[in-house]
Amino acid sequence: MSGAVLSLIGAGGGASAVTITLSAQYIYAFNALGTASAAYQLKSDGTANYSQNGGGYIFLEDWCVPGAQATNYECYVTVVSGVLDGSSSATGTWLALSSSRAWLVSQPTLGITDAIINIGIRRVGTSTILASADITLQAEYN
Repeated sequence: MSGAVLSLIGAGGGASAVTITLSAQYIYAFNALGTASAAYQLKSDGTANYSQNGGGYIFLEDWCVPGAQATNYECYVTVVSGVLDGSSSATGTWLALSSSRAWLVSQPTLGITDAIINIGIRRVGTSTILASADITLQAEYN
């Protein structure tokens, strides 16, 4: 886990702190009846969430506090190992977090699949990585 606190000067001259953090996560999904899938999401409201087997997203942590500042940041995802599902957000390029982004693995036949991704977050227009973490996604159809 890594994080940073930034001090931003507002139009009124006051400073407001922005905290950017990411924690390493392990997201596992098991399905005995069909395709298994595990997903991780960075949402444009400043939250990080997960989903299992196509269900709704569930809160993990706040990656940006206050959440209203999240649109001023972007993320870069590197695949460390494994293969992501084709419907995942892009990897290997900076993505604006003014839109929610998600990465997932899926296993449509008997077996297990996994991927490890590294996510870095920076403020738009800068080069300093403020937070980064490895996210492990694993899906098992059995």
